[in-house]
Amino acid sequence: MSWFEGSEPSEMEMRREISLYLSVAHGTKKHVPRTQVLLRNLWIEARLRAVDVWPSLNTLADVTSRGTVNGASLKSAFRHRLLKAQGGRCCYCRRWLVNTAYAKPIEHILPRRHYPQFSIEFWNLAVACSDCNGFKTDDVWGSIPITQHLYPKAQEFTDAFHPRFHRYDDHVRYLRLETNVSSVVLFTGLTRQGRHLCSSLLHRIAAKETLVENNPALAPAMKQIRSFEAKAEGMRLERFEAFCEALDQNVMRLIE
Repeated sequence: MSWFEGSEPSEMEMRREISLYLSVAHGTKKHVPRTQVLLRNLWIEARLRAVDVWPSLNTLADVTSRGTVNGASLKSAFRHRLLKAQGGRCCYCRRWLVNTAYAKPIEHILPRRHYPQFSIEFWNLAVACSDCNGFKTDDVWGSIPITQHLYPKAQEFTDAFHPRFHRYDDHVRYLRLETNVSSVVLFTGLTRQGRHLCSSLLHRIAAKETLVENNPALAPAMKQIRSFEAKAEGMRLERFEAFCEALDQNVMRLIE
């Protein structure tokens, strides 16, 4: 998965991609300029103060646009652009996210907890399935210093996979076979970054998907949960999130 011409993006390609995103930073064209201003202000705040500005999107509302420019609209534009770039698939496991009941959380590649300065950095955002987003949690991948001020260049990600910079097919091979009653998923790392992705995340995703999809009692229940999760995305449902986390932990105990 890469929408760049080579295995790593050139500066010209990166500038072009940012320009394309900024031109559709809001679903309504007349609100694009004001959205760009808000994005720049948030970006500056995150960089200069090294603070996580992502949670502020939940309450962000621009009074000059009668609330039309808000955190939800910013996230929607992010998700729309990123999903298009990713071909409608999860940035890590390549599961389809278009026209499915799966939630589509925006993933912070360098986690916000450790890299707050990049909490709204365009190149630090991708779209993952809820399983990948949940299992990855706040794990720090690679050796990027947490105090780094400028966002790392593609060539600095030598020991961890970066879904925005690396071509997926160069690093990982996957096989997903499905029948009416069963499913098999396999991932193989081809490079150092790909093997790290497999060992850190994808082997758990494959195990969970195989266990759930091959269990006639569990599969329908998980489908219902995923459907609700997709509809409730963006809501702050702490008990539901705690339930899903506990469920994942128990599924992993069964696997291990």
